[in-house]
Amino acid sequence: MRPGRGTSGTSRRSTTTPITSVASRSSRGRRARWCRSCSTARGASGSRGARSRTGTRGRSGSRRPGSTDLDSGLILSGAITPADRPEDEAAPGLAKDIASQGLEIGTLFIDRGYVKAGLVDEILGRGGEIVCRPWIPRNKGAFTKAVFKINMRDRTITCPAGEVEPIEFGSVTEFDPEACDHCDLRAKCTAATPGTGRSVNFAEDERLQQRLRKHLATPRGRARLRERVAVEHKLAHLVRRQGRRARYRGVRKNLFDLRRASAIQNLEAIQRKVA
Repeated sequence: MRPGRGTSGTSRRSTTTPITSVASRSSRGRRARWCRSCSTARGASGSRGARSRTGTRGRSGSRRPGSTDLDSGLILSGAITPADRPEDEAAPGLAKDIASQGLEIGTLFIDRGYVKAGLVDEILGRGGEIVCRPWIPRNKGAFTKAVFKINMRDRTITCPAGEVEPIEFGSVTEFDPEACDHCDLRAKCTAATPGTGRSVNFAEDERLQQRLRKHLATPRGRARLRERVAVEHKLAHLVRRQGRRARYRGVRKNLFDLRRASAIQNLEAIQRKVA
């Protein structure tokens, strides 16, 4: 296997393939220093201490995203991506590597950094399932978006006082300022200046987010989310194998090293099952 080439795999159907990431940090001109992180980060998708500033050059470094089959416990693909780019940009390459092995994703377990990837729409379009933590609305102690009644079929939103407004995905809905100024619940709803109504943001994937929030509110939905913990364990083992410092300079050689470590880990997983 040469650097940059995909790994070979079986031709069976992959029923559960999560995508997650390990972040890193590096200085220009030196070998990258890898660090373990959780895969959901604040701001973008949740990583704790995954990125750091290096001198006056701003943010630098790279991530090591990868995909794992939860049924077999095998690592299916990996990539090296810049730390200052959106996480979902790694999804097409990971999906391509999976497809080259003759596998098809049935259920996708991802963190929120990948929820806007085109792969998500592709899987939903063919009847697959997405398991992911939704974005939780917050409003600094005032009424959150969850308090409002949202009718996805009629595309309307109703505030706690009964005011109804039409909604549009990927935009901001603002309630009638005159109605908000005379509302008894205004102090609990918004801190906007008089003459401005309460505004509510709607994402382009609002339908998916609403569906994920409903799943999170049920015991079965929370149990499904916990299935992804096995992926974090896989990543921890992979990081321990590769160490905290990258072996090479450049993406191509480090990608080869990531695939080498993943192949060894897969062989060990197979040996444990056969023994």
